[in-house]
Amino acid sequence: MTIYKVFGITALISLAITLVMALIKRPSGAAEVLASFIRYFLGVFFIFSGVVKAVDPLGTAFKMEDYFAVFGEYLPALNAFWAFWAKLALPVAVFMIVLELVLGFALILGAYPTFNLLLYAAIIAFFTFLTGFSAITDKVTDCGCFGDFLKLKPIISFYKDIVLAALILVLFPLRKHIGLIFNKSISIIALVVITLASLGFTMSNYYDLPIVNFRAYKVGTDLMKGKSNEGLDPGIIKTYYTLAKTGTNETKEIESKEYTASGIWRDSTWVIDKSKTRQVVIKEPEMPKIKDFIVLDRNETDIADSLLSIQGFHFIVTSYKIDKASSNGFTKINQLLAAAAKNGIPATGICSGNLDKADALAGGLYRFNTLDATPIKTWMRSNPGLTLMEGSTIRGLYHYNHLPTYEEIKKLTAK
Repeated sequence: MTIYKVFGITALISLAITLVMALIKRPSGAAEVLASFIRYFLGVFFIFSGVVKAVDPLGTAFKMEDYFAVFGEYLPALNAFWAFWAKLALPVAVFMIVLELVLGFALILGAYPTFNLLLYAAIIAFFTFLTGFSAITDKVTDCGCFGDFLKLKPIISFYKDIVLAALILVLFPLRKHIGLIFNKSISIIALVVITLASLGFTMSNYYDLPIVNFRAYKVGTDLMKGKSNEGLDPGIIKTYYTLAKTGTNETKEIESKEYTASGIWRDSTWVIDKSKTRQVVIKEPEMPKIKDFIVLDRNETDIADSLLSIQGFHFIVTSYKIDKASSNGFTKINQLLAAAAKNGIPATGICSGNLDKADALAGGLYRFNTLDATPIKTWMRSNPGLTLMEGSTIRGLYHYNHLPTYEEIKKLTAK
């Protein structure tokens, strides 16, 4: 899926709604048709964007934390301010997601058009600032506009927001043509129901794992293959050397393959000025889906491959921030792992944070190793979380609020 396909599908859905509504209520002119199409386009787009984020609200909260951290780098005098908002990243994320969904439905229903368009414009202005900031600084490489469903480069996200802003500018003077689909009372009731449903759906994906997993760590994924470069497209990267002629001011730039083929490297009077060597990316190299999976033991030795080479079923307990992990969550997980250990199913811990504190929470059932918080966050949205592995393949992902019984585990591991 690309942003162009998202725009295309949104346009087709909007056109279909516009035609259906035109058949029900004959439009007064071209201005009303245009207003209807843009209104439905913006509404459908916001609903789609909101839904894919509502599936994984914690992912949006992580993205907000990233932004607040970067703002702290550029405006250190306001570090206390950014730290305050970083602590509220989850409620801010939930509020934005629900607001996005409600605004999308409100535009389609035609309720309070002026107020909704002003609010819509404010949100797009905010997103445009974030994506523009990311494009300029290259600090946050994905805005999180569509969660993990669709990753966009900051500059593409910025252009997307410019398009949406332009549509709002066109629609605003045409807002008088935005009529209610239903009467005012039904529209208000519908928006109240939509607000409550959006909030309930979003929070259900926080208290349990996301209902749909768009990330690389999902059930059925072979982590060993996922972190390998084998079979990936190396891309096309051209290297250019700047050569300087000894004893003269003459210089010339030459591409690396031409440099080798021409044999100019044999001429000692031509010297490479390494400070001016540059690379041009023609085609981005394909990166492993599972990056930075480097698990360190207490001796700072990478044990990732040996961990994934364990034969048969085994458990991995994860915590992306051990200081903030739920002790009650560990109690629940440990009860399950104690029963599993009696039947020979081992467990390992992976965390970001103090290993001594982590081992204390493990209750002597397993030992923790270290992994950077970012891949753990990508892997597991629960803190702590439990993963059932078969060799290097994920067979089950569990939030501590919704753990399986050991009887259910026995059925999964039965051969």
